[in-house]
Amino acid sequence: MRQSVATVTKLASVPVGVVVGIGMFLMTEPWCTTSVGPARHGTACLYFPGQALTQPRFSWWLCALTGAAVAVGLFLFSRIVRTPLSAATRSRVAIALRSASLPAGVGVGIGMAQFVSFCSRQEVVLTHICSWQTTYPLWALILVGVAAAAVMLLLARAVAPRPLGRTPSRSALSLGH
Repeated sequence: MRQSVATVTKLASVPVGVVVGIGMFLMTEPWCTTSVGPARHGTACLYFPGQALTQPRFSWWLCALTGAAVAVGLFLFSRIVRTPLSAATRSRVAIALRSASLPAGVGVGIGMAQFVSFCSRQEVVLTHICSWQTTYPLWALILVGVAAAAVMLLLARAVAPRPLGRTPSRSALSLGH
């Protein structure tokens, strides 16, 4: 199982990094000329017709840096899984991944909750008043957070050393040692 996980993560590292970088670059937000703060029942933005409606949410260098970091992280993980590390090192990495799985899942869910959409609420004589709303429903945020935690648990399972005397069929059912 380790060899297949290592091969898949090694082959997927660059495409996943590119997709993350391009996906971040394509995220946009509207240009605002007048903003109403959250204290006044939400955030609103006033713009005029003919004005550019969107701007990139993240700068190009940040998108490229994040995509490269994801690619390098996946590649390094494939090397950790493939190379014969000592059992103690593998155990420490597995424990760290298992310990970080819950905070990572919660963090991914909260991070996705920060993505907001911009929608038109009202038309006034030559202007539109628009407001922010969350992009993803609560169930999707929970589902993606749980998926992120599950991926980390599976990665911990792939890295963990196999105890001697355990049959492969029995060990495939447990996520622990």
